[in-house]
Amino acid sequence: MIKAIEIIIKNGIYSNNYLISFTNKNLYLNNKKYEVTESFLNNLKNTILYWKNEYGSSKEIDIEEFTVIVYSDEGEDKYHGKGIYPNNYQSFKELLGDYNG
Repeated sequence: MIKAIEIIIKNGIYSNNYLISFTNKNLYLNNKKYEVTESFLNNLKNTILYWKNEYGSSKEIDIEEFTVIVYSDEGEDKYHGKGIYPNNYQSFKELLGDYNG
């Protein structure tokens, strides 16, 4: 069972740090707290379900980098990419975008 998901998205000097608690149904974005629905949690979980752990790093400058850490009863799973993303990465960003303000 997933307990929490930590997400760090960096682009140049800008960074968004998310912590999503599956236990409390809260999302923290750069220390601001939001309540989330069970539907949001399920969509997030299903979006990253088939991701590879490492997508690699592009050598381009100022390219977006993501790190996702899933904390569960079984331990931690980490996903990372810099300039190389999963096929559904845009859907992932759109899902998170609902809480950017």
